[in-house]
Amino acid sequence: MPTVIYQGKAYECESDETLLDGVNRQGGTISYGCRGGFCQSCMVKAVKGTPPAAAQAGIRPAMKKKGYFLSCLCKPESDFEITPPDRRDEFIPATVTGLEYLNPTVIRLTTKRPDGFNYRPGQFVNLIRPEDGLARSYSLASIPSDGELAFHIRLLPDGKMSNWFIDHLQCGTEILLSDAMGDCCYRKGYADRPLLLAGTGTGLAPIYGILRDALASGHSQQIRLLHGALSSDGLYYDQLLRGVADKHNNFSYIPCLLNEAAPEGGLSGPIDSHIPAQLASDSNWVAFLCGDSEVVTSMRKSCVTHGMDESAIHSDAFG
Repeated sequence: MPTVIYQGKAYECESDETLLDGVNRQGGTISYGCRGGFCQSCMVKAVKGTPPAAAQAGIRPAMKKKGYFLSCLCKPESDFEITPPDRRDEFIPATVTGLEYLNPTVIRLTTKRPDGFNYRPGQFVNLIRPEDGLARSYSLASIPSDGELAFHIRLLPDGKMSNWFIDHLQCGTEILLSDAMGDCCYRKGYADRPLLLAGTGTGLAPIYGILRDALASGHSQQIRLLHGALSSDGLYYDQLLRGVADKHNNFSYIPCLLNEAAPEGGLSGPIDSHIPAQLASDSNWVAFLCGDSEVVTSMRKSCVTHGMDESAIHSDAFG
């Protein structure tokens, strides 16, 4: 069995397991997020050994040359010596400019937009704690013309990252950012097609960015935004989105509550159950689905059952 040397200790990987699983199974600690090669939270650096090409999928060429690879995609065939990423190689410093509560369990974090940092509304980045490299993926709720980056962050009772935000961050604090990732984004080619934007919880963050991008691009076809929450407290942008709807005749905001009666102009029950009715008025929809992974899967199934082509469905499923 291949042996992996990591932080001075040796770990043996079974033939059917990834380097990430083999090291963590035996008591090592490699951070990870999606486990599917998308978020890049499990990136490590090879000091000895050559990473397989498949484990470097999606990594910037400069990082590949330095030996970086994704441990969740690597099934070792030979011995390795690896180290945690050197954050100076990998990430971009950004200064915190604001931290506010949107409701009791969601905060809005803003940072300066670093020079040269490019992104498309709806993409996500990894936020990294500088002192130990702890990383979590968060979707951008801003658009480039804002001049700052905005994130909607759900506070978890035992969340190592979200609680650190509350306990330690303040204006002027420096955090680290990855490059922007993902393709759940508006395209100019969608200008003549109606848009369905549906998200649950902080899945509203990328949806809100996509909405603003479409409106700023002059999208004239109808746009429908469904935001699902357990209760009315979860509709943290309710008044803001109603205001956007008042200003744009082609935009409809539809709040959805799972455990309460339908709010004004909204619906009650599971958000995925309302997808078919929203799609009934046209056959050329483009859908953007964001939030909890199980709900996103259910919404996608509703879209496909209604006859939507998979290529017209974009999603950002939170793990």
